[in-house]
Amino acid sequence: MLNQKSNSKIYKKIALELEGNHEQQEVYNSSGNCVVLAGPGSGKTKILTLKLAKILNEDIESPQAIACLTYNNECVRELKERLAKLGVKENNSVLISTVHSFCLNQVIRPYKHLVETNLPNKIKVASSTQVDNFLLKSFNLTLGRKTQCTGAYKNSFNIYRRTILDRNLPEWKGNDQDIAVWIEDYERLLREENLIDFDDMVLTGLNMIEQNEWIQKLIQAKFPVIVIDEYQDLGVSLDRIIRTLCFKNQIRLLAVGDPDQSIYGFTGAQPNLLVELSEKHEVAKIILKQNYRSKPNIVKASMAVISEERDFISNRTDGEGVINLHSISDGLKAQCYYICDVIIPKILEADPSNNLGEIGILYIDKNDGDIISSTLNEYGYQYIRVDGNAPYNKNILTLWIEDCAMWCSGGWQKGHPKLSEIVATFRKFYLNSSSTKREIEQSESILCKFLFRNRDIDLSLLKWLTSFHMEVISKFIDNFIEEPDVTTEYKKMFLSAQSGQLKDFCVSSLSHLLGGNDYLNLYTLHSSKGLEFKYVIIFGLEEGRIPWLNVNENKIKESRSLFYVGLTRSKDEIHLLYSGWYEDYNKRRREHGPSRFITELQDFIKKNENVK
Repeated sequence: MLNQKSNSKIYKKIALELEGNHEQQEVYNSSGNCVVLAGPGSGKTKILTLKLAKILNEDIESPQAIACLTYNNECVRELKERLAKLGVKENNSVLISTVHSFCLNQVIRPYKHLVETNLPNKIKVASSTQVDNFLLKSFNLTLGRKTQCTGAYKNSFNIYRRTILDRNLPEWKGNDQDIAVWIEDYERLLREENLIDFDDMVLTGLNMIEQNEWIQKLIQAKFPVIVIDEYQDLGVSLDRIIRTLCFKNQIRLLAVGDPDQSIYGFTGAQPNLLVELSEKHEVAKIILKQNYRSKPNIVKASMAVISEERDFISNRTDGEGVINLHSISDGLKAQCYYICDVIIPKILEADPSNNLGEIGILYIDKNDGDIISSTLNEYGYQYIRVDGNAPYNKNILTLWIEDCAMWCSGGWQKGHPKLSEIVATFRKFYLNSSSTKREIEQSESILCKFLFRNRDIDLSLLKWLTSFHMEVISKFIDNFIEEPDVTTEYKKMFLSAQSGQLKDFCVSSLSHLLGGNDYLNLYTLHSSKGLEFKYVIIFGLEEGRIPWLNVNENKIKESRSLFYVGLTRSKDEIHLLYSGWYEDYNKRRREHGPSRFITELQDFIKKNENVK
């Protein structure tokens, strides 16, 4: 958690910057339930953290706290960093967490022994490998008698489990009996091994809250204010938790999101829930319309793509913005060569102050990531990569290791990240351990000595990680035995430093995985959400890839939102590449022309000659 009182001078001084933006001021001064519909680049995180600081200083008294829930650990880290800049320090009165973590640590662990659940006595989280194995095993025992387990079936499983929540009602088996039976058998296999998965955390947390008024009252006593970031991505379970806590009880709500940027339908997210919430009579709805990120032409083009009436405006007056469409006839690999041969050099030549870190290269999936990364390797470009084939995935441990690397490679001089924050996170690794207070203090001392001794930006990453493991990480890694995916990603990081993509990295390079001037930024469209770049390049924009072929209107709308997210990452200039054909997973050539979103943009540009 974070400290209750921030330095009031800091947040009040920064709040003066809201002058001239009526909508942001309205959010800042709100006193009741408030839903903020925040368009791209509208200063969402700034106003969210300012409002949090204001509530902490003016509305909350110890031992009460604010619960701030968001989508993933990366979002958690960003909010903590932004709050730290407002003087909100690590302590006990702001809980910033994922929804899963909130349900596990604020609902299930404290109260499960007092209510009936089907959870094991000692909670252990299944690894992703175990989840996959049990999914397949339970499928073969149920639907597998008739068909094979495909990705489409797994998506149906996840969406059904996350959206059909009342299993005592006829619709549980009435909507799709086969999927319902599969889910029940999967959960049975988990329980036989005394395991839960991440969905269990939220589903059980919801049931415990809805079925026990005394739990609702205890949560209200502890957290009189709940703040939700990225509401449109968080699904039906979270929506029901919020409606129970905030409208059947008296917890104050601040919810922030953008239905136009809802891109996680495959997880069960439903953007209409945020819209419905904003229309409730107990709620003040505020729309943030000013875009501080993108130049005017980019804002206009993005509104044309979303194909619904929006009145967003660019706040920038330093140029109109450029949209470049590139037709490359020879397919994906040729598009990647064009990016390396033409687009990147032109960007760097256009302005001597430009650097690789200002360029975001976005694509549809990890397979595209393999193609662009191999091409960049041919040209000697350095890059960071965030997709399913990246060296490792981010979690609480790998993010912390990145912070330690950043501190060792200059952060200690800049005060970012703060050593106190690194140590505070380190303490959390011991929360459920049997270590004594003295043992933990000794471990903290060893950590600090290691960090001070290894303040060297040129130190080999492998050498740094090896020493870090032997002196520090090996002493607490077993504390993650209940969360095996945490250790799996750490092992992937280590192996990559030994013989994979990170083998030639120095410790400062690992810290640059958080962003750096000498590294291009490679992201899937999904993983780019929340980021911004001066220049954005998106390739592989073919009909049949975005959107997919033969999908329903909801899927097309989600693909449109995904393209919209990609466009709105750009500050100054966009490059969009397409060939009009692609090879499917069976290497068959599919010719369906460029994506309909490209065609719509071309039509928009023709009708608006000033947009180029």
